[in-house]
Amino acid sequence: MKRETITLMLNSVDDEYISESAVFRPASIQESPERIVHMKKKRIITFALAAALILALGTVAYAIGVSIHRQRQEELREQLQIDENQVTDYVEYPVAEEPEKAPVEGVTLLSAMNDGEFQRFWVVINGVTPEMIARLESSEQVDWEGQPLPANGHRYCIIYATMDGESYFDAMSHFHVRDGYDPESQTLTTECAIPLHELEQGQKVTLRFVMADCIDYEMDHSEAELVCELGSVEVERTGQAIRTVWFPEPVSFENGTYGKGEFLGAEISASGVNWILRHDGVSQMYRSHEFADDAERLAYLELEQSWLAAIEEVERTAAVNFSDGTSREVGLPLSSSKPEGGIVKDSCLFGSGTINLDQVVSITIGGKTFPVE
Repeated sequence: MKRETITLMLNSVDDEYISESAVFRPASIQESPERIVHMKKKRIITFALAAALILALGTVAYAIGVSIHRQRQEELREQLQIDENQVTDYVEYPVAEEPEKAPVEGVTLLSAMNDGEFQRFWVVINGVTPEMIARLESSEQVDWEGQPLPANGHRYCIIYATMDGESYFDAMSHFHVRDGYDPESQTLTTECAIPLHELEQGQKVTLRFVMADCIDYEMDHSEAELVCELGSVEVERTGQAIRTVWFPEPVSFENGTYGKGEFLGAEISASGVNWILRHDGVSQMYRSHEFADDAERLAYLELEQSWLAAIEEVERTAAVNFSDGTSREVGLPLSSSKPEGGIVKDSCLFGSGTINLDQVVSITIGGKTFPVE
């Protein structure tokens, strides 16, 4: 998958917000999720975790006789509204019930869900010290030799997962690093999402979690400086339930001098919607980019930002409609898939929780409503 560059996500963030990232903000659970960034093979695939699905777990008191892992699992199930919406895609894994039996090191797999675009895993990283959290929250405007970086460039620390030493997946949003941290047990609850094309059905793989220092505009893993190994877990692709609707007439949109586009349909899951669309910028946006200089990089970002803004202008009006007469806003996109025949899929997550897929009767976008069979 190829989409936005790291600079699009990070260089547009004002320093003020980076300095505020150390503050626990429960309200972040309602914020619109940022887009995912996918880089080519042998590059880190960064997932700007949706605040609604990271969940503002924060610091919680231990329930008597119950491990932090079991508590996190229960909180995820409740906040994702798994039982309420009869979500069949959600899978939970065995964890220690009692505190004294819970691991103090390594990674504990809590649960997983296939949303039709990504295989999502929720884990607890054990043995995360306050010093490690402080490092994850740090951000500097200098390179490895202390020289100033380009405007808004930053050196910072991340947690990522790799399953083969070549494909890399972000497993920590450094803007919400304390949301899932419990200082008493020194555990960090977070999410890792892997594009489905990276996992074959029935294939078991080992995810190795690593903490590393990076520079935001040089995200090739060879540029990352290893801080420490965090542990690993064995995972596999889980089942999925998708309802697909093809629009009888496309929802068209324009992007000024750059061209036009149209939404052709949607794939609806319990956790979000994948929009099926095509536009005139596909051939320019979805290709390998090696920029000769900053001017070329900025020109590309201008093109990309223009298309993203035009697409989001349509997507922000979208909602799924239920049999009881209620509706649910879809939310802004996180990523786009690799083009196939000029068609891409924009992956969106609902602002919080999930939906009951069986109760969806129609979907609205761009002022048009289409029935879902």
